[in-house]
Amino acid sequence: MALFQPFRALGYVADDVPFAINRRGKEHFVTISVGKAWQIYNCAKITLVFVGPQLEKRIRALACKGDLTYAASGKNIVVSKRAKVEGTWSGHTGKVNFILALSDYVLSLGEDSRLLVWQSGNYDGPVKDMQLPEGVTPSAIAHPPTYLNKVVVGSEEGPLYLYNFSSEKLIYTFKYAPGAVPPAE
Repeated sequence: MALFQPFRALGYVADDVPFAINRRGKEHFVTISVGKAWQIYNCAKITLVFVGPQLEKRIRALACKGDLTYAASGKNIVVSKRAKVEGTWSGHTGKVNFILALSDYVLSLGEDSRLLVWQSGNYDGPVKDMQLPEGVTPSAIAHPPTYLNKVVVGSEEGPLYLYNFSSEKLIYTFKYAPGAVPPAE
């Protein structure tokens, strides 16, 4: 049995929170949620690299950038460097469901239908705060690769919303087909 000991079936360990993939140099790492904590595995060897701290509430979303791991836990986002907590961002009035890490910024989308923009290393509060249109229930967030400072927010009602998070403006609403927009990248 010792021959297969370093290998794990991540599906048996992880819960239903979408995983985050990060590249450091030539290596790739996957961060998974295991209830109230997260774990980072080396993709080439499927070996455990780091285990994050136990958080107050169950993790609802994950994102990674460089050495930083962002975990949505209840209404907060806990920022960890390697396995040590660096700080906590609080600003949502509802649970945080989505996190997106882009360069020096992290965007969060919560049940309160607010899109908050955080700056890495600044724990004073969000640098931008955008309210989604009335009656919109967010279901996904993605960054179009060639669009600078823009994100697309999907909704359970069907439409997609293109936001410029730098200017805090809704740029365009894509009309919908009935049904929720599933998370996709």
